[in-house]
Amino acid sequence: MSGDKELKIETDEESVDSPVDPPSDSPDNEHQTIEQLSKERDEYRDLLQRKQAEFENYRKRTQKEKARLSTAAKANLLRELLAVLDAGEKGLESLFTETGDARLDAYREGYELLINEVRGLLDRAGVEPVPGPGSQFDPNLHEAVLREESETHDDGEILEEYRRGFVLRDLLLRPSQVKVAVRAESGRTEGQGVMKEVPSGASTENQGDPADL
Repeated sequence: MSGDKELKIETDEESVDSPVDPPSDSPDNEHQTIEQLSKERDEYRDLLQRKQAEFENYRKRTQKEKARLSTAAKANLLRELLAVLDAGEKGLESLFTETGDARLDAYREGYELLINEVRGLLDRAGVEPVPGPGSQFDPNLHEAVLREESETHDDGEILEEYRRGFVLRDLLLRPSQVKVAVRAESGRTEGQGVMKEVPSGASTENQGDPADL
């Protein structure tokens, strides 16, 4: 009996000391795990790429909007300077109509300094004048105030400029107010009106009969 007990005890000790081998995954399970991980990796990569594209589009939109607002604010200030320039040029012109008064020379010099300073500011800001007399009428740049028939000028040629227009790169600050030539109609009887439709898009406000010119 004692021998049997000793054998049983030794057997139990061996079963306790013997390590248990961990269960091994089958090849099918490993393959499924790899596929799942690859799928998750691709999903996260696609998500990251979409977020990067969205952020880039957002950055471009904000930069474009910021530039637009900056240009609009700059344009408003430049339009105010154009009004100052107009007033200065008109004031200087009126002084030149007065002659024989030496005291006016100081005023003329002051107006000239003011005008040159404003022109310098506009030039440094990138403001350029709209093409004037001799160029072709452009409804995007010019406002037709008067039209006059002419046999010596091309149809749509600008004959005279009443107020100069200016542009800031691609932005029109104000259009030029001009007189536009139109070709005389052959066979027109004496006494017929000489007015003719101006190029499409031109303003027809304050237009008068060229006979009054």
